[in-house]
Amino acid sequence: MAHWLALNREDWQATQTRWLARLARQRGWLLALLLLGGLWLLGSHPSLRQVAAGIAIFLFGMFFLEQGFAQIASGQLRQGLRRVTARPWQAWLLGLGTTILTQSSSLVLLLTLSFISAGLINLLAGISILAGASLGTTTGGWLMASLGMTVPLGTYGQPLLVLGMLLISLPRWGGRAIGMALSGVGFLLLGIEDINLGFAHLSDWVELSRWQLAGGQGVVLYALLGVGITVLMQSSHGALLLVLAAVNAAQVSYGNALALVIGINVGASGPVLLGSLNASLDGKRLALLDLLFKGTTACLCLLLFVPVTRLNDALASLLAMPAQAYPLRLALFHTLFNMLAIGWLLPCRAQAARLMVRLWPTPQVPDDKVHARYLDPVSAAHPVAAEQALGKEVRHLLAQYQEVSAQALLGIPCKEMLAPDKGQHLPASGHALAPVQELYQKRVKQLYGEILTFGALCKEGLAPQQRESVEALLGAARNISEAVRLARSLQANWVTALEADNPVLQHQYLVMQERLWHSNRELHRLAEAYPADLGAALDLVEQRIGLAARRDREDMELLIRGHQLEPLQAATLMNDSQTLRRLVRQLIKACRVLYAQPALPGNNGNGAQPTGATASA
Repeated sequence: MAHWLALNREDWQATQTRWLARLARQRGWLLALLLLGGLWLLGSHPSLRQVAAGIAIFLFGMFFLEQGFAQIASGQLRQGLRRVTARPWQAWLLGLGTTILTQSSSLVLLLTLSFISAGLINLLAGISILAGASLGTTTGGWLMASLGMTVPLGTYGQPLLVLGMLLISLPRWGGRAIGMALSGVGFLLLGIEDINLGFAHLSDWVELSRWQLAGGQGVVLYALLGVGITVLMQSSHGALLLVLAAVNAAQVSYGNALALVIGINVGASGPVLLGSLNASLDGKRLALLDLLFKGTTACLCLLLFVPVTRLNDALASLLAMPAQAYPLRLALFHTLFNMLAIGWLLPCRAQAARLMVRLWPTPQVPDDKVHARYLDPVSAAHPVAAEQALGKEVRHLLAQYQEVSAQALLGIPCKEMLAPDKGQHLPASGHALAPVQELYQKRVKQLYGEILTFGALCKEGLAPQQRESVEALLGAARNISEAVRLARSLQANWVTALEADNPVLQHQYLVMQERLWHSNRELHRLAEAYPADLGAALDLVEQRIGLAARRDREDMELLIRGHQLEPLQAATLMNDSQTLRRLVRQLIKACRVLYAQPALPGNNGNGAQPTGATASA
């Protein structure tokens, strides 16, 4: 029997695979048929064509608006992020204000995901921003309900569109981002007017009011329909505009429209969930929380649909809204829903964060290689977050070099190498040095490759100044990688010399080890102290390297004249001394970029160490 079931299962899997392969081969024809059917349907019914064109123009306007404000608002958001972790209400106000400005909660939440992935804010601050963005997105509904249903917005959208396109076509004026935002607003207004006009004549072709459903079944079905429309359009504003226009044209009943608004709020989590696929683990947790807290509130509103709608009607009466002003009442219900949602989320933000960690725990990665901590495609899509993440990751790479240097060239733990001088002594045996090639493969190679890949991804679409900053950070990463390569070339000779019978040669290599130890400790001390004159301090370190080179040549000549070194040993010692100086110079170049240039992300020049700069840099 088991054998027969196994054969049937294999036959079913083979049949399923064949059908999927056939469907994949025919997908081009299916797509063509779908497009032809859509074109025929739109061509046959002018009112439906006008609604569809309005939706397309509206979504195109949202795209322009988001692209423009992504460049304008991300810098302001970055400045505000330094204060949001201190007080939850500041993070909430930041999310509220930025969403009102951009009219896109998805944009604000995607930016928040990128900053969480870059390590600039934690999950608790992200939850507060999420709550503010959820309330801020309701202002769009009020604008559309109060103006979009009564005022001919197309007459105002056309001049905005002309002005915006003028600024976009003249990039030397420096107003491209503002031009995109103005064009986006212009497209939005034109799309709203087309949707309203299309719904006004839609009853000539189809009477949507026939599909109205009463009772709990209608509430649930229309809520699911709202989720589907929002996920399909990838815009809660666009879905809400459709509902407002349909209610205004009496195509959808008021009760069904309330259920649609509940579904729209849940469907608004769709773009955030898609954007979190490449985010960090905390970013994924925030996106999941966005879905859970909206979904939980939606379930409560569906279970208590009658009391909640009565509460909404009572508030509308207090605000003196006319009984037939359904668009305004829907906008009020949209606000009420989000206020109920954040009403329980904000007080429980700490518990919610812990719940997300339990639901999505940190996986135990069997790979022992060091990977990037702050880099992901979400950060790469936003210039400010990309710079911040790249700067922190290059510091992380510098910390990995310190580990390699301590174990492979000095034979001591990194913490001991960077600790204040307490008279520690280096081991005189070459066998105490860890294999540098293994450390390179484990700690540096994978991380360096991920940094280069991220840098190539985030360069696209950057402004010239940001591109220069990214290039400088990538140059610092190359300097660190070159220092590791030089360490690899040094270790073989160091092991041989420390195990040699010649005490003079052994002493010279111990001196080089001491010099490397003090150089690493000095650079670490400067990075930790972050003095205002860090550039001058690094110049001093570089000058000492030049003086040491002169003393090395003089000592070498004395040893050769005293016949204490063989010619081959002398040549090897001189080459290794020069290699050590090149290694330290590579580190100094990297530190200049990471700590001594205030224009780069994370360098504030005020003596404050950037968050998570290095553990051992």
